[in-house]
Amino acid sequence: MERLERIEYLLEYLSREIETIKRVLGIGGGIFTLLESGIETYKTATSEYKRIISFERMIRSIKMDNISKEILRILAYMGPMNITQITMELKRRRGRASRLTVTQKLKKLMNMGIVIEEFRGKEKIYYYKAESQHEDNLEKQ
Repeated sequence: MERLERIEYLLEYLSREIETIKRVLGIGGGIFTLLESGIETYKTATSEYKRIISFERMIRSIKMDNISKEILRILAYMGPMNITQITMELKRRRGRASRLTVTQKLKKLMNMGIVIEEFRGKEKIYYYKAESQHEDNLEKQ
């Protein structure tokens, strides 16, 4: 994580230096636009990578079974899904899965405050609740 923070710092420093050069020379566009675009891309990638590392550390630190952890990964990385989609993805990853097991695990995850259930018409959609919102609930487990 320290390396990523160092990279973020250097990217920010580079952005400020490019702004200074543009201001001193009184020019913009061209190569500067390409450099700034590349820097923004790396900033986004670095930020996303830090989020993934933080999520995986959180997953490993809490006491829950591997199926529940995999369901959390599915929802966090793939986005909101219904029970059928979650079951199919879990089956793809693990070789087998049942709706009953997924339903039971989702209920536990909802009780922990990690997953949210929302109704869309007759369909239930499940969401991973952002880490900062459920950190306190995990510490109580």
